[in-house]
Amino acid sequence: MWKEVKILLKKFLVVVFVVVAVSIFLVSVTEAVEYKFKEQDIAKATEGCKDGSPCKPELVSTEDGEGNFNLALLEEAKPNADSVIAGWCPDRHCTEYLNDGFYNNCRSWITGSSGPEAWAEVDLGDVYLVKKVGIGSDHCGNYQDRFAQDFKILVATQYNADSKAATWKEVYDNKNGAAVHETVYFEFKEVEARYVRIFVVTGGGGVRIDEMEIYGKALTETAAHPQGKLTTTWGQMKK
Repeated sequence: MWKEVKILLKKFLVVVFVVVAVSIFLVSVTEAVEYKFKEQDIAKATEGCKDGSPCKPELVSTEDGEGNFNLALLEEAKPNADSVIAGWCPDRHCTEYLNDGFYNNCRSWITGSSGPEAWAEVDLGDVYLVKKVGIGSDHCGNYQDRFAQDFKILVATQYNADSKAATWKEVYDNKNGAAVHETVYFEFKEVEARYVRIFVVTGGGGVRIDEMEIYGKALTETAAHPQGKLTTTWGQMKK
């Protein structure tokens, strides 16, 4: 009888040890995942908007309601582009407006390239799991020019300025898709990425992007805890 009790006690202790070990591991992983987002000062953005449009800056959400975070709004996320139209920044059309957290024309980027090709990208600062990208020309739909239509979404973990380099992986091709005026979201199979690029092959003349949204999560995530300002504006997100 005592022998059976000892065996059961050992099994119980083993189970307890495993449960505690797993719990400690999950807690350590969870605590390691912190999303620190940029501050979004809507009053300042609105005050600086002087483009004559009835549409003023609108807040971009930091998450999509499906467990994915807008990684483009992380503090360490940096925008870049092939060029930018001259003579307008900082009033509007700046490279840094690609992921500043505000929609619409006066918080947009426009390429300065005279050729048919152009690109804009965001460096997330680290490798994440990415599954959805959103872009628009003018979120509110007031301006219908300067749209992207024939473009690809490229991702990479190692950087190369050449959009056709082997380091870039194509996750979406809109060659036969509709022109992008208001914000549209493109979903694809989850992929590891640090750099996310919109490579425009042809567009509606001097392509404009008012915001790049990049949704995903950390590689080690089990249950994320956002840090800093959390902006949830699903009502503004047009699909």
